[in-house]
Amino acid sequence: MRGIAVMGYLSGLAVTAPATGQSFLGEWVATARVGDNDVSEKVSVTRAGDGYSVTAKLLTQTEAPQAGPGLNVKLDGDRFSYVRALNLGGNSVEITYSGVVDGDIFTGEAEVGGNKIPYNGVRDR
Repeated sequence: MRGIAVMGYLSGLAVTAPATGQSFLGEWVATARVGDNDVSEKVSVTRAGDGYSVTAKLLTQTEAPQAGPGLNVKLDGDRFSYVRALNLGGNSVEITYSGVVDGDIFTGEAEVGGNKIPYNGVRDR
């Protein structure tokens, strides 16, 4: 009976953890606190060729400029980092994202011009 319970537990782990070993893969709703406002976006992280792709679409402030796709995407187990460019009136602003995944949440930060902003997410199922 004990063996069956252990197998059930291990089977549950196999379902919740990505088979690739890269826990940031998948769909997320991510939120950054900018001043007094929360800015949320739907983030999609997928395999692309020999690397990974990160795309995002704003869920709040939808008329605001959208940052481009993720560049220099690095996934290392539960850790991730990537860079996106935001075009503001002809000027390109670089945003560097980094964080750590713990199950169906991640905690991290977005760095813009030397300022670090809390950046957190929940897996979107």
